[in-house]
Amino acid sequence: MRGLGRALGRLRAWVAGSGGAEGPKLEASGPLELPGPWPRGVALGMYSRLGGDSEGEKTEVGDVLSRFKYMGQGRLGRVLGGALARALADGPGYEDVEVVIHIPATRRRRGPDAACELASVVGRALRVRCLPRLMARTRRTALQKDLVEWGDKRQNVAGAFRVRRAELVRGRKVLLVDDVYDSGATLEEGWRVLMAAGAREVVVATVARTWYWGDVEPWNERPGSR
Repeated sequence: MRGLGRALGRLRAWVAGSGGAEGPKLEASGPLELPGPWPRGVALGMYSRLGGDSEGEKTEVGDVLSRFKYMGQGRLGRVLGGALARALADGPGYEDVEVVIHIPATRRRRGPDAACELASVVGRALRVRCLPRLMARTRRTALQKDLVEWGDKRQNVAGAFRVRRAELVRGRKVLLVDDVYDSGATLEEGWRVLMAAGAREVVVATVARTWYWGDVEPWNERPGSR
């Protein structure tokens, strides 16, 4: 628990803008851009470090997210959601969001529905209505993390979502929340479905971003990208 306390302290200090010299290197620069068709997308930080002796080591953001999702430390959802809400409140593009929605979980498992809990915390913090489970899955899909190629990831989620009540997003600016951004294929499909349902605009946000080959090739040059 002592290590968890240090990780949380650094995360809170970073979000407050006072991470100091000992703060995590990747997170210290602030929220990271998420490439995609949306006008604005950010993540709190990278899930893991890359390069040198630290390759594969989780960042503080990644460590806290992992504890929240997989180690039964559900209270950390409030910490992560609060940190994400503060980053959005301080950044451009999110000031007139009207509805918060989350990406539905791939499959039921033990532990929290991370994206749902994060979206609820963000909605409360921003004083914006959260509509949990408004977006639903139309079929079972493979885990995106088990796929490598962009085309396979995109095909895996193509047509996999629907909006239960389109009238709740029609003409509104929507914030779409997920826990992790990898290739962007899942969020892109969620964005597409919400826009097709009549949303005026869709911006996105995640807690963490992972390393993917798209990080070294422009998003708009990926095979099949718009």
